[in-house]
Amino acid sequence: MGYESRTVGEFLDGIASESVTPAGGSAAGVAGALGTALCEMVCVHTLAREDHAAVTPEMADVRVDLKRRRDQLLDLAATDAAVVAAAFGTGSGEPDEADFKRATGVPLTTATACLDVLELARAVVREGTATAVVDAGTGVFLVHSALRASVFTARRNLQRVSEPAFVAEIERRSAETERAAAAAREAVLETIETRV
Repeated sequence: MGYESRTVGEFLDGIASESVTPAGGSAAGVAGALGTALCEMVCVHTLAREDHAAVTPEMADVRVDLKRRRDQLLDLAATDAAVVAAAFGTGSGEPDEADFKRATGVPLTTATACLDVLELARAVVREGTATAVVDAGTGVFLVHSALRASVFTARRNLQRVSEPAFVAEIERRSAETERAAAAAREAVLETIETRV
């Protein structure tokens, strides 16, 4: 069952259980999706206002892109659970390097999706209705935290991979993602400060 059809309570009960999944990677994906939904909400409220007609085409496109990222993050949360269950679940045997590569790739993909949301949030807070941009700010904090948690998980799992080229590429992508995310987060928060 995908996370889009579970209640919040069911998801939290699953984390706080003896099962190996869902765990940190899934939690990060869901947190990123939650923050994305807050940014979408600002788009919805902006599109409903006649005095924002000039930004309607851009905001409509941003809303569609955010919905895609939200769906992707929920899919990644479920994928992470499947990867963790296969590698570390009861009876799965000792994880090998291929398991750790997958356990690195999924959270890094989650981080990349979160970065896309942070970039989209720039337009949301710049053009969105002023009464709702604070909600986008909350969304940005959640998405940025999910990104950082995902990079953290990817780097921890990367420690069990011995292939130098793979390690170097993941480290490069992780560092680039973190730098870009920090810049996007700061730009969003600065814009919010000027608007509220």
